[in-house]
Amino acid sequence: MESLKVIKLKSSRKRGLFASPLNGWLRGLFTVFITFYFLLFTFNSYAQETSKIEILNARTLEYEELNGEKVKRLIGDVQLKHDDALMFCDSAYIYSSTNTMDAYNNVRITQGDSLRLYGDSLKYNGNTKVAILRGNIRLINNDVTLTTNSLDYDRMNNVAYYFGGGTMINQKENNTLTSEQGYYYSNAKSFYFKEDVVLINPEYKIEADTLNYHSSAEIVNFLGPTTITSSNNFIYTEDGWYNTITNKSKFYQNAYIFSEQKRIEGDTLFYDRNEGYGEILCNAIITDTIENIILQGDVAHLFEKNDSAMITQEALMQQITDGDTLFMHADTFIVSTQFVVYDSLINEIDSAKIKGDTVRTMLAYNHAKFYKSDMQGKADSIVYDFSDSTINFYYDPIIWSKENQITGTFIYILMTDNKVDRMFVNEKSFIISRADSLTDNFNQIKGDSLVAYFQEQEIRKIDVKDNSETIYYAIDEDGKYIGVNKMSGEDMLIFLKDNEISTITFIKAPEGLMSPLKDVSPKDVILKGFNWRILERPNDMFDIFIQ
Repeated sequence: MESLKVIKLKSSRKRGLFASPLNGWLRGLFTVFITFYFLLFTFNSYAQETSKIEILNARTLEYEELNGEKVKRLIGDVQLKHDDALMFCDSAYIYSSTNTMDAYNNVRITQGDSLRLYGDSLKYNGNTKVAILRGNIRLINNDVTLTTNSLDYDRMNNVAYYFGGGTMINQKENNTLTSEQGYYYSNAKSFYFKEDVVLINPEYKIEADTLNYHSSAEIVNFLGPTTITSSNNFIYTEDGWYNTITNKSKFYQNAYIFSEQKRIEGDTLFYDRNEGYGEILCNAIITDTIENIILQGDVAHLFEKNDSAMITQEALMQQITDGDTLFMHADTFIVSTQFVVYDSLINEIDSAKIKGDTVRTMLAYNHAKFYKSDMQGKADSIVYDFSDSTINFYYDPIIWSKENQITGTFIYILMTDNKVDRMFVNEKSFIISRADSLTDNFNQIKGDSLVAYFQEQEIRKIDVKDNSETIYYAIDEDGKYIGVNKMSGEDMLIFLKDNEISTITFIKAPEGLMSPLKDVSPKDVILKGFNWRILERPNDMFDIFIQ
């Protein structure tokens, strides 16, 4: 018999690095790569000197001549070894001159205590250290089983691969990976799974063109179109990587994430799982299908732990309602979610019984400006409360509704079914509209505060509170001026029709008079605080970017 060294395959396990179900697919990938690494690395750790294939057992040993060469034919309970690998089969041919062998039927290879390799046939070259297995191949190592019909391993160049389809099952992690081809480059410590790669776990499914894993840096690369589907989200990318040490990842090229009715996309998506933080660089777009809102900007920051996001640099918000679109621009948008606890339950001992409301808001601050076909406006800051459908305007707010310019210290709008229902103007409330398009005559309404009521996107009633004043240009049926009506009082109620004042009623202490136009001077027809700001009004969506 020919002597042979024995090298045992050492079993190696790595503890999982991922505990969060949200990132289970990453944990599953890492487990598959590490397992595949140890399955194939075993073949790579032997002595480099050439050794002969040794015959340990056979029921029958015969000599035959094939192609002019005398070969040994072994039949029945054949046992062989080379470089401490034990090989079993029903029959085999040993070519001593070339140090090669062919094994057939019930082929089995074992190394150490953990590796078992099965197949229908094996061609093995003891000089080049190339093993070629074909038919019903099963490679079993601890909890992992690889099945394929074609597996080659070039130990000299440290390259192993299967082709024609393969399936790897990790029973411990409950993962199943299938692909047309699988490669391992030992020198570079790099794995490739190629063509129709599918990784299935009860919590997620990955479908990819190519997955690459560098074990030295412990980085996974997604090459080509890849989808990751779970109950939490759906991810698509055509290029990207994940660092299994730092738990950081980046996705490029048409990448997007769809989660909780939100689509998040951009040129570059960065995610830090440990911090629950994400960042989108260049052409960031967040689409909220529930609120029908699209947020765009060159930079977006995502805060997963409180379901919040911040959009900056050329930031734009769009909301589609009834076939019309609201466009809003600001230096920065912040969308945040907070859980507000009811005061009466703050001291509740059992935290599970604490109740409250989830409040979701959008803040547009610094140079906020918006355009909609029937309403435009601007303010330093605008806050949209989705829970009660209110829009709040802070610091020098101004709104244009049809022909009316509305200003005040603070303005907020109440929406119903995505339409303006009421507008509240607190402190220094002022409404101005042109009396006609040819002159600089202005109808004016002023008071400490007012409420404007809307129907079909038009103001139909205005309720003015305290220190009410009005200047109104009266016109007859032929469209000619009758005169100027200047009145004041405590409270005032105004009804409008077709954006024109229909009636004015003072509730308390009315004073005033009607004067012919020729009898009034320009200063008499201007209320204190008058400021016509028509040049600031956006005429289309592009004007909202002009400050």
